[in-house]
Amino acid sequence: MLLFLSKLIPALLFPVGFVVVLCLLAVWLAARRGAWVPALVSFLAAVVLYTASCPVVSNRLLLGLELQNRPTLVYPKAPAIVLLGGSMLPVIAPRILPETGNAGDRVIHAGRLWRQKRAPKMVVTGGYIPFMTHAVGSEADLYASLLTELFDVPDSSILRVGGSYTTQDDADLTTRLFDSTGLKKEILLVTSASHMPRAAALFRKHGFIVHPAPTDFNGTENDAFLYFKLLPSADALEQTCTALHEYLGLWTYKMLGRI
Repeated sequence: MLLFLSKLIPALLFPVGFVVVLCLLAVWLAARRGAWVPALVSFLAAVVLYTASCPVVSNRLLLGLELQNRPTLVYPKAPAIVLLGGSMLPVIAPRILPETGNAGDRVIHAGRLWRQKRAPKMVVTGGYIPFMTHAVGSEADLYASLLTELFDVPDSSILRVGGSYTTQDDADLTTRLFDSTGLKKEILLVTSASHMPRAAALFRKHGFIVHPAPTDFNGTENDAFLYFKLLPSADALEQTCTALHEYLGLWTYKMLGRI
């Protein structure tokens, strides 16, 4: 019973669950006073927040993206591995060494492919948006440093694309790099599984032969249903936002003719 309560109470009292409860309380108070418009607005707020933070919903949204490119243990050889930015934390105090964020599986997977001798070159992308951080250098530099330190990737084998801020920039600048160096436009593309549909389509639009090498899977397939998965959580809310960002990105890129 104590274990059960230790999981239930935080789910209701931590910010996401607590706000849902407060919204429902506002519905009750407004309805008692006959204020039906505020009651309806509060109810809609509760429904939106609960739905977005429900693990069952976030899992479904993610699987719709992640299962488009399933992982494998064997990948073909290619002229280069392209590791997309988005998983490194800037070296800002108290950090003194490169550290990975939520999508840190990307650099691990790229290093694994290197160890398997899948490609002779490693292309790393990612820059820091000036108005969002005061970090020095680029994410591509941090990737290079970590790959050399942990996976023995020679610096001479790493090509940096440090001026990219979006997936579109990644594709544009990587295309210029390949054209200028004469590399064949065939790549093992490494990024998060939810990001892969948009990224792979964009690189293919730029003339690349793309072998998707997805990682950072957050959805779970054929997982047993548990009632606790109906409780709101901050993790599920973040994953829902990630999925919605990708669905919106896919729709926008299609409307603009980029993919």
